[in-house]
Amino acid sequence: MSFIAGAILISAGVAAAAGVTVSSINANQAKKERFKQDDIASTQEQMLADLEASRPEFKNPYENMQNQFKDLNNPYANLTVATEAFKMEAEQADQALANSLDVMMETGQAAGGATALAQAALQSKRGIAASIQAQETQNRKMAAQGEANVAMAKAQGAQRVDELRARGDAMEQQDAIGFHEMKMDRAAGLMENAQQNSKDAQAARTAAIMGIGDSIASGASMVGGAYSSGVMGKG
Repeated sequence: MSFIAGAILISAGVAAAAGVTVSSINANQAKKERFKQDDIASTQEQMLADLEASRPEFKNPYENMQNQFKDLNNPYANLTVATEAFKMEAEQADQALANSLDVMMETGQAAGGATALAQAALQSKRGIAASIQAQETQNRKMAAQGEANVAMAKAQGAQRVDELRARGDAMEQQDAIGFHEMKMDRAAGLMENAQQNSKDAQAARTAAIMGIGDSIASGASMVGGAYSSGVMGKG
């Protein structure tokens, strides 16, 4: 074998060995990278599961809210007439009339004054009765107005409670929907990332393995070319 032929064989062997070595290293690194990405994806999935398990649930802050006016009572429902004042007024009027009658009798005016005193007494009683009736009427008016105010306050309170509960339900539902969508997005992102990393690693490994074959084929091609040119056949 000539020196040239030997050099060709050595060159082909070195090139093939170098190519095989580099490709083998790349294939091994790609395999390790794929395992690494699998571990990362697994860790992320576990972290996501832990977050989901430990996440505090959103509660409707208005769920147990009560109508603060539900037990409201009419403050004017049991108003009474101030009869003691009217009784005192009547007694004072009677006493005044009696005193006037005594004076008239002492002065000799009893005959004509009695009628006048009787009329005055009747007028006083009528005035007291009218005052009592007016107060009773006012009491009924205030009681009716108070009842209307109580009914309105209860209705408005109930409406406010219903509105707040509905708002809380909407907040609760929106929070649940938002969190569910976030979980779906994160899960999809993890899945796509893991799939892409796996594809990239597999592609790199496949390319490295093919590189081994290419290196061997390249070395063989160099030797074959030498034979074809007659270099290997010369002694």
